[in-house]
Amino acid sequence: MDVLLLEDEVNTREFFTMLLHSIPGVTRVIATSSGEEAIQLAKHHQPDLILLDIELVNDDLTGLEVAQQIYDFDQEAYMIFVTAHSQYAISSFAVHPYSYILKPIVIEEFKSIISEVAAKVNLQVKQSADTIMVPVKRKKNFILKEDINFIEAQGKKTIISAKSGQWITNRPLGELEKQLNSDFIRVHRAFIVNKKQIKSITQISDRTYEIELRNCSHRIPMSRSAYSKYKRLFR
Repeated sequence: MDVLLLEDEVNTREFFTMLLHSIPGVTRVIATSSGEEAIQLAKHHQPDLILLDIELVNDDLTGLEVAQQIYDFDQEAYMIFVTAHSQYAISSFAVHPYSYILKPIVIEEFKSIISEVAAKVNLQVKQSADTIMVPVKRKKNFILKEDINFIEAQGKKTIISAKSGQWITNRPLGELEKQLNSDFIRVHRAFIVNKKQIKSITQISDRTYEIELRNCSHRIPMSRSAYSKYKRLFR
């Protein structure tokens, strides 16, 4: 688990960094005292957990404002606020924080909360090996990769066709492709197919081929370039 730490007090920042490194599951700690730098680091490193002090001395941003800007481009990272001021708890809910830790911290409680997040991140990593995560109307759906027949781009929407059903998402085809493994091939600019589900490939014109799937009546177009690239797989 990668952790981004925003803490402007140098001794506290070093202490938190030491504590974080002592927790099983934490692989990297990226620490900064600047709110603006924290935003840029979040964009570049995409940390699993963001730990933020809310009151930043000599900074144009508060930790809460930093969290809100990060949340605009990343709703997946866990966020935990660490502060000496409990009055910020309600306003922090806007970014759906995982927890809220008051200073002075209790070390065992601090380590326990971070360990909880590390366990959740580890579970998500294991799930990602066997499933594809598809957001549909703010809900995360996990679909078994082996159950997917094909994925199709239709305009701004992407349709996932699987044995268990059909999902429509705004996630681009290329973005979903990054979650897939070598069982999936791009057979057309608008189609990705599970090669284990291919029953036959028929040439229907000089430039076009058609794929018949084992568990689906839908016929998938295959470009000539894709056929040339993958034909060795079907000999």
